[in-house]
Amino acid sequence: MKFKVTLSQKLDRTVPVTCVGWSNTEEVYSISDDNQILSWSVSINQPTRIAQLDKDLFATDMQFLPRMGSTLGKHGDLILVTCADGKFHIVNKTGRIERSVEGHKGAILVGQWGNDGTGLLTAGEDGFIKIWSRGGMLRSTVVSSDSSVYGACWSPDSQSIAYTQGKCVVIKQLAPNTKPLRWKAHEGLVLCLVWSAASDILVSGGEDCKYRVWDNQGRPMFSSAHHDHHITSIAWTPAGDLFAVGSYNTLRLCDYSGWSRCLEKPTTGSIYKIAWSSDGTQLAGACANGHVFFAHIIERHVHYLNYTASLSERKVVTVKNILDDTVEYLELPERVIQMAMRYDHLVLTTPSQCFIYGANNWNTPFIFELKDGAVNHLELTEKNLLIIEKNNIGIYNYQGKLTGQPRWPNMRLDYLRSALISFSNDALAVRDANDPKLIHIIDLSNNRYTNESSIAVQHTATVVQISLDQQGPPTCRTLAILDKSKDLHIVQVKSASRCFSKLGRKIDSFKWNSTINILAAIQDAQLIVWYCPSAAFNSKLLHICSLQYDSPELGRNPRINDFIGNSVSIRKADGSLISVAISPFPELIHKKIQDNRWSEALDLCRSVNNDMVWACLAVLATQSNSETIDIAEEAFANINNYEKVFYIQHIKTLPSKAEQKAHMALLGGKTDEAESILLHNGMVFQAIYININIHNWTRALDLATKHKSHIDTVLYLREKYLETLGKPENNNKYISLRETVNIDELKIKEKIATEQNRIRH
Repeated sequence: MKFKVTLSQKLDRTVPVTCVGWSNTEEVYSISDDNQILSWSVSINQPTRIAQLDKDLFATDMQFLPRMGSTLGKHGDLILVTCADGKFHIVNKTGRIERSVEGHKGAILVGQWGNDGTGLLTAGEDGFIKIWSRGGMLRSTVVSSDSSVYGACWSPDSQSIAYTQGKCVVIKQLAPNTKPLRWKAHEGLVLCLVWSAASDILVSGGEDCKYRVWDNQGRPMFSSAHHDHHITSIAWTPAGDLFAVGSYNTLRLCDYSGWSRCLEKPTTGSIYKIAWSSDGTQLAGACANGHVFFAHIIERHVHYLNYTASLSERKVVTVKNILDDTVEYLELPERVIQMAMRYDHLVLTTPSQCFIYGANNWNTPFIFELKDGAVNHLELTEKNLLIIEKNNIGIYNYQGKLTGQPRWPNMRLDYLRSALISFSNDALAVRDANDPKLIHIIDLSNNRYTNESSIAVQHTATVVQISLDQQGPPTCRTLAILDKSKDLHIVQVKSASRCFSKLGRKIDSFKWNSTINILAAIQDAQLIVWYCPSAAFNSKLLHICSLQYDSPELGRNPRINDFIGNSVSIRKADGSLISVAISPFPELIHKKIQDNRWSEALDLCRSVNNDMVWACLAVLATQSNSETIDIAEEAFANINNYEKVFYIQHIKTLPSKAEQKAHMALLGGKTDEAESILLHNGMVFQAIYININIHNWTRALDLATKHKSHIDTVLYLREKYLETLGKPENNNKYISLRETVNIDELKIKEKIATEQNRIRH
């Protein structure tokens, strides 16, 4: 991945260009010290004069109003322009000044719209930072200091701001009576500061000729090498996966973790300001020597199995098959914005069209027109692809036919990030725009998508990443959730109770395998692979059927890049990629069981005779709806889990098939399914009793109350349990019922014996 840089044509008068901004993905506005607003067409690199500003108006910063929702509304395209005389102006697209406000004494060095477009902040030489309404009315003065503020920016949730103070960076909450977070960031003045709304990471650049990356608590994540000149400008891509750094005759493209992807040396002089287009593929910059530069990202790569697709030019994609070294050149009519390759398909989007190529025939793609012309997110599954545009969301098959347009509560497409949405063949998971603990699950098995058709999954902590598994029946669809505490949980989204199971803690990144339901994660700087994540209900089994790979070659802060087949691709902190091979046997077992070939899976385990494969088979056998009780017994015996073997032998003695299935489900950690089987077959007492056995007392009492059966039995057994522990009752439901329900010990014992005899016979 690198930049292809183009400089604008030489203007008649060489005066510095001080700021740039994107009107749309094909047009850039610039303001120079000759007080002109120019519009540049990116495709032809030609300027058009928009307006001649007042001769005393020297612009220092500009930004277009963020487009929120489906329309621009009554405000239209508004531009915030800050000036050296202490004023800021709100200008329309034709260059006419709608409103001028005298905001600071001395130059305003920073002007930035809020992420939601409802307000703006300004920061100046006078050391003040002020927040204004969109119309230019002063709301508050949030900072007053003795040193000039060279950089300031909003937090992703717009509830706090970060700003520079000499050699330090400060994060200040906008809520009253909160203490600011302040740390020394550089050895010289901090000249620029940006905060990604997508990745929640800050980058600062300073007079010490370095740029540094920080998390949202001010902890250092990366420090660059020493540059030749001061760092004068930094900008994040909208997706938060890349940022650009500008200096004197220097332009650098960096990964979000800090390492450099490419370095260009254009003849620009100092790069005062840089700005990304909304699609994140183009960069524009204001140069001290009077040029405006345009940089396009090329040499992007996507990989799948034996195929590699590379964007060699803006409109040319090269596909190589590494098995036979054949190469295909795909020429498109417009520049490529998004690329994705999965499941033997390559999908490319341009500003107006989507191209779907199949690996069997690269010459005749399926093509369809896009509605908005700007694709923000592209994701592929085995059967469908998901395209999120500026104002539209659509699910298409690989023939280019639209098959669905899902909807969910609080739907905001401008808010979505790749980590907050996940797509499978039969479900779509999206984090709520207003509640960061709430996840909406949209069932895609039918063609009716309304707000009411979604299922809400409520987590206890802020969710930072979600991901659905890709294989298996829809009834077992599993969602993996990483929360703010770095705890990784899984939950079956189609389950009635949707109970969360914790897989691990201190998780930095994770990814599902693309073809089987195996999960890989970076846990405390080591790789861990869970061959059977559904074993999370039993820590001993989960440990046996997992891989812990701890090697010095991973280095510090590794992250998972991709997980395909039997290889985990890991990106190291320096940007290099390494592949870690995992055992092929779990994949074979999963695939054989998916095809209901249990005997072949058992033969494979007998041949390999490894604890890990036996543990995988044991878990999958207990969680299957097939007749696999004998297979589960042999699997548990081979890992010396004798208590499970004795339990299975007890299950075999049960006279009722329904009770056998229920206890096998209980053995597989599926308490809800076990309870459902028993209730469906009229075994209310047994459903209550299994909840008592696993000490789920609240559910046991709820079942007894609902069915008006064995309430006294539950109260009696609860009393005996607490007597054994020597503890008093603290459950209000039990306390209130104990006052009204008479407990006859002999009668209760007779009832229990009668129920057990009835089931045996």
